Amino acid sequence: MSVLVAYTSKTGFTKTYAEWIAADLGATLVTTDELTPELIAEHDVIVHGGGNRAGNLGGLSKFLKLWDELRGKQVVLWYTGASPENPEANARQWEKVLTPEQCDAAKLFYLRGGFDMGILRGKDKLMMSGMRSALKLKPNLSPSEQGMLKMFDNPIRDLDREAVNPLVEYVRAL
Repeated sequence: MSVLVAYTSKTGFTKTYAEWIAADLGATLVTTDELTPELIAEHDVIVHGGGNRAGNLGGLSKFLKLWDELRGKQVVLWYTGASPENPEANARQWEKVLTPEQCDAAKLFYLRGGFDMGILRGKDKLMMSGMRSALKLKPNLSPSEQGMLKMFDNPIRDLDREAVNPLVEYVRAL
């Protein structure tokens, strides 16, 4: 069984997980930008990951443009985010970005990554600075918003080498 791992990473969290997954599976590792129909055709299992940025999963729209080529393949998707694992919220996130057919066809995972304003650049840093300002002006913050505001001053780097184990074991069992 040949495995291809593709990823999009802006801050390095997703890249690190992709490298760990590829190493554990002896897989070919590429960025989403390097992914081609020919590469997909050469592999039995396609694993893709991207970071969650404001509800958008990095590289996913580009990946899904290749959905026709993915038919008949085992597809595993994951995304990283700063929030702790929350199966209900994660399921809602997948339902926002995938069709019901895609949700049924792919095995879906969440891997906690982190958030660090210090490594953001350009429009990402500008966007998050705007969010920070808006949160500071809001009179009654939800617990989630309070947590987000804390992250601006206290970066979270929650990469866990063992967090990839369920995904890796799933692929090995195929």
